[in-house]
Amino acid sequence: MRLPALRPLRGLLSASAALPKPLGAWGARGLASALPDKLQESERVTKVAELASEQAVRVTFEDGASAKFHKLWLRDHCRCERCLHPETRQRQLDTASIPLDAPFHRLEVTERGGAVAIAWDDSVRGTSCTASEFDAQWLRDHAYALEGGDAADAATSPYPKSCRQPRLTTKTLWSGEDFSLPSHDFQSCVADIEPLMHDLYSFGLVRVVNTPATMAATEQFASKIGFVLRTIYGTMWTTNPATDAEGYNDTASTNLELLHHTDGTYIRDPPGLQIFNCVAQAGDGGESRYVDAFHVVETLRRESPEAFRVLSQTPLPYFTVDRDAHLATMAPLIGVDFAGNVTQFRHNDYDRAPLTHLSFEEVGAFYQ
Repeated sequence: MRLPALRPLRGLLSASAALPKPLGAWGARGLASALPDKLQESERVTKVAELASEQAVRVTFEDGASAKFHKLWLRDHCRCERCLHPETRQRQLDTASIPLDAPFHRLEVTERGGAVAIAWDDSVRGTSCTASEFDAQWLRDHAYALEGGDAADAATSPYPKSCRQPRLTTKTLWSGEDFSLPSHDFQSCVADIEPLMHDLYSFGLVRVVNTPATMAATEQFASKIGFVLRTIYGTMWTTNPATDAEGYNDTASTNLELLHHTDGTYIRDPPGLQIFNCVAQAGDGGESRYVDAFHVVETLRRESPEAFRVLSQTPLPYFTVDRDAHLATMAPLIGVDFAGNVTQFRHNDYDRAPLTHLSFEEVGAFYQ
C-alpha cells in the first residue's frame, strides 16, 4: 500500500514491506477540495492621502497601521459591478488600457471610515466605471505594503484573508514516536466530512474504519472530499489486478518491499491526496510505514540550510514507461512557494532517471 505527498495538505513518505502474497486494495489517485469562505472582521480608515511623487495613495487605518497602494493597482482592482462581474466575480476591465498615471479628481474617506472613494478622470476599455469605492477591510486584507500597527498578518499567508478558506494555519508535524493516528468512521464521514478534513489538514494521515469493501464505497467516500483525478492509471484502481488489462508497469504492482517514497513523481502535478481501501490484508508481511515528510523537511531546513536549498532548487528527473504511456518530468525534491513555505515533497528512487543534466559540482551537492 502506498500514500504519496499530500499536496497542498501534507507530504508523506510511505513504505511497504515485502509481500508474500498480493494485497488487494482500491483507491483514488488524486483529489481536490474546497471549503466556504470565512467572514471578515470590521476595519476602519482614518485618513487617505495622495503620494504624487510615487503615483500612489497612502491609507491609514484605525490602529495606526498604514498601507501604500499604487494608483494603477487601485484602478485595476476596482470592485464595482462594471469592473467585476457580479456573478462570476471575474475582472472585466483591460489592464493595459489604464493610463500609467491613473488620474483621478477626488479621493476621500467615506462616512465613519468604512471605505475609500475615488473618482477617476476617465473610464477604461472593458468598463464604463469612473468611480471606485474600496471597503476598508478589503484594503487591509489586500495590503501589499503595510507598515506599523498590527502589520505582521500581511506576511503570514500567500493569500489575502478575504480569499482564504477556513483552514489550519499551521501543520502538526510528527514523528513515529509521538504520533497517534486519527481514526474516523466511514458513515460519520459520509454524513459530515469536516472532522476528518480537520485531521487530514493537520496531520496529513488518517484512518477510516468500517469502510465497505467495494470500489463504489471507496469512490463515494472520495467524492465527499473532491473530484477524483484521472491519470494514466484511470481514476479508481486495484493494486491486485486480476487481468493484465487491470495491471500497470510499476514496482508497486510487484510483491517487492518498497522503501519510503511518494507516488506520481513523474506527473507534472502529482496527486494531492491518495485513498486506499484495504479489502484483503496479507497474513504476513506487507506492512505500511509512513513518515511525515514535512517534519523531515523542516528538520533539514533547521539543521542544514544548504542541503535544503539544494533540494528545493535542483530539478530532478522522474519517469515511467507503461504499455501505452511514457511520462517524464523534472522538479525539485522539495517544492516551496514564493514565501518559502513547503508545498510539496517529491521523492521516489524507483522512478528517478539518471542524473545527467547537472554539473559535476551539482551532482556532488545532491549526493551530500
